[in-house]
Amino acid sequence: MSKKDLSEIQKSVITKLCKSNTFSNAPTSIALLQYLYAETKKGTFLKETVIALDFFGKEAPETTVRVNVYNLRKKIAQYYETEGTKDTWIVQIQKGQYKISFSENKNQSTSKTTIKNIQKWFLVSAILFFLALGWFWLPRNDTTLFWKDFINDKRPTLLVVGDVFGIIGKTATGNVGFIRDYQLNTIEDYYKFVQTNPDLKNKFIPAPYSYTNQMGVEGSSLFSTFFTKNNSQIEIRFTSTMSIEELKENNCIYIGPTKTKPFFVDLFNNVNPYFKIKDSLLYRTNHPSKKDTIYKLEYRVHNRELAIVSRIPGPNGTNQLLFFSNHDIGVKSCIKYFLSNSKLKDLTASLKGKSFFTAVFEAKGTQRSDTNLELLEIIPF
Repeated sequence: MSKKDLSEIQKSVITKLCKSNTFSNAPTSIALLQYLYAETKKGTFLKETVIALDFFGKEAPETTVRVNVYNLRKKIAQYYETEGTKDTWIVQIQKGQYKISFSENKNQSTSKTTIKNIQKWFLVSAILFFLALGWFWLPRNDTTLFWKDFINDKRPTLLVVGDVFGIIGKTATGNVGFIRDYQLNTIEDYYKFVQTNPDLKNKFIPAPYSYTNQMGVEGSSLFSTFFTKNNSQIEIRFTSTMSIEELKENNCIYIGPTKTKPFFVDLFNNVNPYFKIKDSLLYRTNHPSKKDTIYKLEYRVHNRELAIVSRIPGPNGTNQLLFFSNHDIGVKSCIKYFLSNSKLKDLTASLKGKSFFTAVFEAKGTQRSDTNLELLEIIPF
């Protein structure tokens, strides 16, 4: 098939989608789909700031882009679950991306399945069932028990890595490059800043990329290896490319700092009965048997720091496990702790059957390498 023929097919697929009953009362979704398709064909690098300014006519994306693309994805999924079940081609917008992609509809081949194939699958399914049944009755180690809701749940698990926002401008050496300012943690922070400092508007621009540190790299490697060994998958994402809407549909593991103010801090504060994070301080209050306490999250004297690990209930019955520390050694140490069967044995016993908890650790290390981790306290709820 030539590129021209494929282009015509894709164009007709988009047109059919826009004229469907599913999209009949969704003019914004239709317009957004046509825009994203046209820009994808042009090879435009689609990101929130581009879509916000080009399509919605706004300088700051806020949540407008994410919400509307989320609604568009739902419309597309609804179409292929109803009207489009027999379509040859499927339109997709992958999570974390905004470009339009096409794939062949695998459901088309379902009707061609023979009785012989069905019998084969039945036999294989029966074997797998009895193997799974035997596996279920095998003794479990504490690591598998602790992680079972993330490994065995039907919902996908996302590993969300806290990345860092930056700006492009003149550096200390006089060159133009990436600049990290701890007061500017999101693109919203940047636009608020230039509105109050208009003389700097032409000196800096938002960086088209972010960066992460050692905890993100090493944490991703550790979790990927662990999930693979347990025959499960984990999708790695960055906070800058994840929407709150996705939080409602997926189990999440967050690894990153609190100082960049990720929305996981707000989630932690909203559902945690005894702990709150504010201005790099961890407050423990209202506990029936413990005095109120304040932990300083940013203290790091002689290569030591505090780290928080908390499992909390997420929206729509999702599981959320959060690893917070403002430097590398805290999160790295805690990940190794929670992937160790010997360490989890005592911790799971202290939970007393409860699913949710907040644990506070002190991590020590040198040159960004962890050397020791001490559990200061753990409170289940």
